[in-house]
Amino acid sequence: MKAVRIHKYGGPEVLVYEDVPDPEPGQGQVLVRVEAASVNPIDVSVREDRFPTPKQPPKIIGSDGAGVVERVGAEVTAVKAGDEVVFSGLGVGSEGSYAERVLIAEAQAVVKPPGLSFVDAAAMGMVFPTAYYGLVTRGALGEGETVLVQGGAGGVGSASIQLAKARGARVLTTVSGTEAATLVRSLGADEVIDYKADNVAARVEELTDGRGVDLVHELVVSANLPGDLDLVAKGGRIVCTGQGPSPEVELPIGAALANDVTLLFMSLNNAGRAGVAAITREIAAMAAQGTVRAVVGATLPLRDARRAHELLEGSHLGKIVLLPRG
Repeated sequence: MKAVRIHKYGGPEVLVYEDVPDPEPGQGQVLVRVEAASVNPIDVSVREDRFPTPKQPPKIIGSDGAGVVERVGAEVTAVKAGDEVVFSGLGVGSEGSYAERVLIAEAQAVVKPPGLSFVDAAAMGMVFPTAYYGLVTRGALGEGETVLVQGGAGGVGSASIQLAKARGARVLTTVSGTEAATLVRSLGADEVIDYKADNVAARVEELTDGRGVDLVHELVVSANLPGDLDLVAKGGRIVCTGQGPSPEVELPIGAALANDVTLLFMSLNNAGRAGVAAITREIAAMAAQGTVRAVVGATLPLRDARRAHELLEGSHLGKIVLLPRG
C-alpha cells in the first residue's frame, strides 16, 4: 500500500510518499481502508520530534481519520467488515493515518453516521474531542454561562465555539481579520473581537458589563495566559489547552488570588482510547443532527502530504484533509 512516512525528523521535506507493507490485524485490532485523514498540528510536532513518541522512524504519521473496516482480528465484536468508522489517537505508539490502510484498536473504532461524509468525519477527529474535553470534562461549562474562546478560527477554536453554543453558553471569541470573523460568526459566535485591532480586555469588560467571562478556553497559553486573568469574572475558570510559542509562562499571582481564578490544564490523552471514542461518538451524533459541523479548508491527495504540512504552517482557515484515493 501507499503511505507517508518519515525516516528522520525535520521539516515538510522529510515526508516521503512510498510503498509500505500492508498491515495485518492482530487480536483486538481492526484493519481500516482509509478514505480521509486529517492533518493536525500534533502531526507537525511528531515530524519535528517536538512531541517524542515511543515509535521511532521510519514511521507513518497522522493522528486520525475515517474509512471502511476491511477485516477484524480475533475477539473484535464492536465492528465488522463493511462498517464505516471514525478513529483518532494514532501515530504515537502505532503507525499513523497517512496511509491507504491502518490498524486501530477496537476501542478506537466509532461507527460513522451515514449522513456524515468521510472528509467531514476525519476533519472533526481530534479537534472536537479536544474542545469537548476542555470545555465539558475539565471546564464544566454550563448553560447560561459566558465563555471566551481565544483563537476561535483555528481547528479547536471553531469546535469550541460550536460546542459552547450547543451547551447554551454565550460565546465571545478572538480572531484576526475579516475572513476569520465571518467564519466564527457563521459557527455561532455571539461577539467577535479582533485581537490585532481591539483591546481585548477593554472589549470583554464592555461586553460583560464589567463582570468578565465565566470561562476562558485558552488555546495559546504561553502568549495569553497572564492577560486572561483580567478577563475572567470572580470565581472564573481558565482552561489551558494549547501551549503556544513558548514552553513557559509567567503569571501575576496577585490577580489570580484576588479573583479566585481556577486554572485548569488538560491533555486529551488523559481521556484514554475509550474516553476519546465516547466523546467522538457523542460528537458524531451531534453532527448527524446538524448541531455541529466540520470546517474543512482544503482536501489534497495523500501524495501531497508535504504540501499539506506547508499549508498548515502558513495562514489558513479550516482543516486540511488528505485523501488516499484522491
